[in-house]
Amino acid sequence: MKALNEKEAVVLHAKFAAYMVVLIILTLFFVFSFLKTSEAEISEIKKKTGDCENVYRIQIELCDDIDDLFTRYRSFDVTDNVNTEFLMRSIVDRKMEISKKISQLPANDVKVHSFMISKMDELLRVRDSITAMKKEETRVKEDLFMCNGDYKKLNKQKRNSQFLK
Repeated sequence: MKALNEKEAVVLHAKFAAYMVVLIILTLFFVFSFLKTSEAEISEIKKKTGDCENVYRIQIELCDDIDDLFTRYRSFDVTDNVNTEFLMRSIVDRKMEISKKISQLPANDVKVHSFMISKMDELLRVRDSITAMKKEETRVKEDLFMCNGDYKKLNKQKRNSQFLK
């Protein structure tokens, strides 16, 4: 006994199987596309992360370099017998190296470092004026002590001459 609509049933089963195959292929295509897209996004995220880590590393190096520069500035105060010309040249050279590193990075990433480097010229001028004022103060003190000593000698001689009369 065959069904009267056997041909139609076989055609409908074939259509259903074809639709199922197409849907499975589409599903696999979408899953494959999703995974490829995710892989591309992950690689882009890794690239951006690597860029950020590189910028962070350079920023830390800049902080260390600026700290070293301030240490060199402070060395003027540490010793009196310092080779000022050599120290100034090393400070300028170091500052140029830092400026070169700063110019390699985007401006937004090194705003603080750029500001500090720009203000170092003012710091150096203030440092020079303080040094000049200290030298002037030392000279004036020595002159004052010398004048005071001469004045005491003169007074002593004057008293001795009055005492002898």
